[in-house]
Amino acid sequence: MRAGREWDEADRHLWWNAYYDWLERMLFAPGRWAIMPDSPAAPSQLNDGLLNDWPFGDRGAPVWHMDGSIERLARLCERHPRVCVGWIGDPKKEPVGCEAYFRKMDEVAALMGNTWHPLHMLRGILVARQYPFVSVDSTSLAQNGHRYDQRDQQVDILDYEQGSDGIWRWRGRNAYADRLEQGHFTSGIIGKMRANRATARRGRDTSPVRLAVERGPLQLGLL
Repeated sequence: MRAGREWDEADRHLWWNAYYDWLERMLFAPGRWAIMPDSPAAPSQLNDGLLNDWPFGDRGAPVWHMDGSIERLARLCERHPRVCVGWIGDPKKEPVGCEAYFRKMDEVAALMGNTWHPLHMLRGILVARQYPFVSVDSTSLAQNGHRYDQRDQQVDILDYEQGSDGIWRWRGRNAYADRLEQGHFTSGIIGKMRANRATARRGRDTSPVRLAVERGPLQLGLL
């Protein structure tokens, strides 16, 4: 449900039950899990109650929205083997990795201490190596992958591969996915993120979080 939209009981049963039906056919393969739906616009007490509707036990991970209290994150970590973290800033004005994000993550780091509960950062490819997340995801490949599927007759045929659907696609989509997993971003993006983190830390008593240096895609569990 979109933030700011009033929570609606009828909507919940209509959409969530369809989501559960879709998950049931695929969720119980080894290692699979899914996000437990909630309402970002609803009070935390209501969302805590909505988690009781989840029908698949430990195969689900609740979402802690970062405008919520740090105490709620602690409660979710006590009750669930994995918790998703969702940033709530405007994707264009305050994306993941902005100054406000790092300020909130300092609170998370203080809660976690030396041993972090398994946390999955939603839309978190950019900050995957900044904190010891167990996994992260990104919408970049889904949103931009089609840009790399346009076949250019002047590009060598070796730059293409045929998918299981018989369609030939440029290998650039796979290369783009590899770059995301390896943390390759422009120097401008990296520089801005470092500046945001430094600004967020300035004047705070929170000790710096030990960085997860040289963590590879397999360790990170990139999706």
